[in-house]
Amino acid sequence: MGRTIERSIWINAPRERVWQAVTDPAQIEKWFAPGTAFSQNGDVISIRIDDADVDIALVEVFDPPRQLTTRSLPDRLITTTYRLEDENGGTRFTVIESGLEHLTEEDFRLRMQQDSHGWELALQNLNAYIDGRPLPTPGGF
Repeated sequence: MGRTIERSIWINAPRERVWQAVTDPAQIEKWFAPGTAFSQNGDVISIRIDDADVDIALVEVFDPPRQLTTRSLPDRLITTTYRLEDENGGTRFTVIESGLEHLTEEDFRLRMQQDSHGWELALQNLNAYIDGRPLPTPGGF
């Protein structure tokens, strides 16, 4: 089995609401990376850096409101899967980052250190955003 990072959180909202928050570029900006403009053109997700759109991911699976899977660009080595499941009147949201075995040992350690903690913070922000509370990490990641 490959190296992965997996984080999960229960959110007191229906799957459709969580799905909107994790797939609508305008909403992603609000909880994930405030001040960063996200866009999607076809299956390509981009962020705005200065005056240019930079492609960061390719959508591989789009199964509303259950699963979104993207692959990193330009290398296509890292896959990020977002799963949404009904649980206890709300939604269990899980993010799984896989393909990390393709990284050098040093890059793997850095990625694990950064993304393991980063996803925990991101999920807390997502939960607060959906709940209408202030973001615990308002500067994003």
